Amino acid sequence: MELQNHFLIAMPHLEDEYFNRSVVYICEHNEQGAMGLVLTRPTDLSIAELCAKMNFMMADQRRYPNELVLAGGPVNLERGFILHTATARPFQHSYKVTDNLFLTTSADVIDSFGTPLAPQHYLVALGCASWSPEQLEKEIANNDWLIAPANERILFDVPCEQRWLEANLLLGIHNHNFAYQAGHC
Repeated sequence: MELQNHFLIAMPHLEDEYFNRSVVYICEHNEQGAMGLVLTRPTDLSIAELCAKMNFMMADQRRYPNELVLAGGPVNLERGFILHTATARPFQHSYKVTDNLFLTTSADVIDSFGTPLAPQHYLVALGCASWSPEQLEKEIANNDWLIAPANERILFDVPCEQRWLEANLLLGIHNHNFAYQAGHC
């Protein structure tokens, strides 16, 4: 099962601090495991504040977004991950997720914010979620996650607090339709 460029949608019984009512965008999935970004946990730090802390706000007149930086997961909390749409010139340390989506871990993408070189759409996360080989498949078999093809509208246009409900709607599931137990044959 190939999960790259898919959403993992937490089932209601998943009560983990990071994953309760969460949506995770899977950036990479292969025989070494999986890596993704939690899309539903905003921090109290805005992208504009992050840029100021990183000294990118010089005396120029750039406009930085006030969207919040996400808590991307419980792993690598000190590391920044930027998921963005394709740009005319690639950034350092970029990983191609799809033809139009890239994951970048270098500061040169942040330096482009507020300029014509910036990606049209992007989100910034501190930390990520990762799974060892077969771990995610076991969690899916345990009914911890639903899977849906990802879309850029939910990634970039839907507010964080609405992403879980919107992702469920991709599967035709309304919040009132959930059973909080799963059956097995």
